[in-house]
Amino acid sequence: MIDFRYHIVSLVAVFLALALGLFLGSTSLQSTVTHSLRQQANHVTGLNHKLETTNDQLTQELSTGQAFATGVEPYAVGGRLVDAGVAVISAPGVDDGARSAMMSTLTSAGATVTADVRLQSAFLDPNQDDTLGQLALQLAGGRKLPHAAGAIQAGTELARALLARPGIKTPSQRQVETILSTLSDGNMITVQGNGPVHPGDLAVLLVPLGSGSPDSATEQQQNDDLIGLAAALRRDSSGVVVASPTLQSGADNGVLPVMRQDSALSQTVSTVDADETPIGRIATVLALAQAPAGAAGQYGASQKQPLPSASPAS
Repeated sequence: MIDFRYHIVSLVAVFLALALGLFLGSTSLQSTVTHSLRQQANHVTGLNHKLETTNDQLTQELSTGQAFATGVEPYAVGGRLVDAGVAVISAPGVDDGARSAMMSTLTSAGATVTADVRLQSAFLDPNQDDTLGQLALQLAGGRKLPHAAGAIQAGTELARALLARPGIKTPSQRQVETILSTLSDGNMITVQGNGPVHPGDLAVLLVPLGSGSPDSATEQQQNDDLIGLAAALRRDSSGVVVASPTLQSGADNGVLPVMRQDSALSQTVSTVDADETPIGRIATVLALAQAPAGAAGQYGASQKQPLPSASPAS
């Protein structure tokens, strides 16, 4: 007969062996896992360091490039727009600094800024569309208006007041003042400056970026209204550039992306993104200079062709 104490000793031995096996196994596994994790952490740390170094280099290159473009800007635009009159129209949300820099560049190019008109939020408010249509009908004085939204009809009258195209009858100075004062009194626009507005032959329409909500019906309507304004400005001028800040990669909403998808309008109206940079402002001037000859293109930081091809200014 097997002694009971033998059973006790056997069970204890089994449990000791099991415990020892678990201890040795977990220690070996822990060492392997720890080593693997340490290797991965070192790899990620090294990769992050490389990316930080690359980012620092790219930031330095961008800063150097912007400084170079700033220094070159006066020479690149000098004499391009001598004797040209340019009306600058800004949509709500346009940065004041970008607008001031654009007007300074236009002046450096030899142009006269004939108007600085800023659309108010009511101009693009769908709830104000009927009011805009009534104002446009009043200002048209029997002239035929496009069958479109009230904002587009009002934009047609605004373009008529700000621009003059060779061969097209222009309104009198009194009519210009009436159009601008009527829209100003209706809180649809503000006109900067103290002197009278005289029609220009070219126009720059400054627009903000899209909100990133392509399904917003209100934003789609506002985009349509601004695109309609751009078309009206082009009809009454020798050339128009629509400019915005730098577009994000893959952006497909906002005025510029929508305009660039319009095969007809993109053949007559140039667009430029990155208008807050020297490159964008140079592109705007060069595009304006080529517009009277019928040239139009899509330029800026998001485009394969950042600048229009240009010969030296005469």
